[in-house]
Amino acid sequence: MVDKRILITLSFGILVTLVVFLGLQDSQNRPSLSRLPISPDVAIARVVSTYDISEDRLDKPPHYVYVTSDGNVYESNPEQNNIGKIIGHTDTTNTGGSHFAWEINDLQGKQKYYVDAVIAEIISNSSYW
Repeated sequence: MVDKRILITLSFGILVTLVVFLGLQDSQNRPSLSRLPISPDVAIARVVSTYDISEDRLDKPPHYVYVTSDGNVYESNPEQNNIGKIIGHTDTTNTGGSHFAWEINDLQGKQKYYVDAVIAEIISNSSYW
């Protein structure tokens, strides 16, 4: 009788552990409600209001990218938050961390602005020629 209870208890523990593990694995592939990316329009509005520039100067639509703390820029996808190949470089981020962001090009001013895709903070900008 004791052996049967131990076997049932161990089986239940293993089953619960497996369910929790699979749940955690699945949750990494889906953005949570608090981490849904802002729309590109919100990112554009942030740059326009911060730098007092015309929206007509900006290249549309902005690109969704991943910016590392040292300024490397990687292609990304807002639906999956995956990181692709490196596509450029910018100044180091203001926060010292890595971010998913919207890359907004100012065609007239030859500037690229990077707006954090969750909190709409401008995390980096750089000039290009």
